[in-house]
Amino acid sequence: MDRMKGILMFAAVLLMAACSPSEEGGGPRIVSLMPSNTEIISELGFEDELVGVTTEDDYPESVADDEELLRMDTFELDEEQLIGLEPTHIVAHESSDGMHREMLDRVAETTGAEVLTVEEARDIDEIYESIRQIGAFFSAEEDAEDVISGIARELGDLKGQYSDEDTRSAFIHISDQPEIYTAGSGTFIDDALAWIDVGNAFDDMEGYPAVSAEDIVERDPDILVSVMGLSDEALSQSVSDTPGLQDMAVSDPENQCNINPDLLTRPGPRIAEGLGQTAECVYE
Repeated sequence: MDRMKGILMFAAVLLMAACSPSEEGGGPRIVSLMPSNTEIISELGFEDELVGVTTEDDYPESVADDEELLRMDTFELDEEQLIGLEPTHIVAHESSDGMHREMLDRVAETTGAEVLTVEEARDIDEIYESIRQIGAFFSAEEDAEDVISGIARELGDLKGQYSDEDTRSAFIHISDQPEIYTAGSGTFIDDALAWIDVGNAFDDMEGYPAVSAEDIVERDPDILVSVMGLSDEALSQSVSDTPGLQDMAVSDPENQCNINPDLLTRPGPRIAEGLGQTAECVYE
């Protein structure tokens, strides 16, 4: 009898040693490699299960203030650090898949973690699909649909609020000279602004093209929507320093919409808030 008890105890020890943290009842251990993914994960109720995020993650505030979270540079991911976190779930992103895929495969093989690569969202509907992807990954499909419904309601209110206004043409200010980049068609920002009836001065160009000051002068946009994260003073100075813009409508600070880039460039749950701020600047 004593020998049998000893055998059973030894088998139990081996089983426990083979268990992952989630199998031991500790719940998932999540690594998020994109700020928009982190915001979605938190909105779905899994914020407390995060063990690793990027150095760019600053929302929710509880994530930004959590000193126990490992913060990783997505351009220089440390494989040993990732393995040391003992993740059960890694949420990656299509934009960096080519850079990280082989390493994440090795980490998954070592730790047993599941890896989800979220597809890049190029319009509002694809934000919803990103939320569904992540919801399904954590078996939280109903919660995902609740989040989507909330965003859709807020966006619907915005669209109805400004649909009677005359459409204003915007230059989307992504970077400053000497290499000025903007958002063209087929981009998330272009589609998002269309929801509040803001036109894109460069909607005849695809992706995120480089443009010249002369191009901006030729298009003569009504407003400038900046997502550079500059102060109001720095933004006005930037426009003043760009040759040819001084006598245009966008040189007037009243026609410069300085939007928190995290709200308007992250395809996540706060998109309605970002568009609300933009619409208020454009039309009120």
